[in-house]
Amino acid sequence: MPHRPTFDTTSPEGAEIVDLFNGIKTNIEDDEGGWNGADIVDALCEWFTDLGIDVSQTSKPIPTA
Repeated sequence: MPHRPTFDTTSPEGAEIVDLFNGIKTNIEDDEGGWNGADIVDALCEWFTDLGIDVSQTSKPIPTA
């Protein structure tokens, strides 16, 4: 089944989401299609940090507009 993203994959934000997904598929997914939970958490923490989000336990939620 082809992917049908509901976001603009060409926007900077969309490209970040695609990069995260493709990185998981390439670097984390095992031969049976499974995703190791600890590796996913590490990938998300790195992704958030790269986007300037403090993932430490002391950080507060990000306010929305």
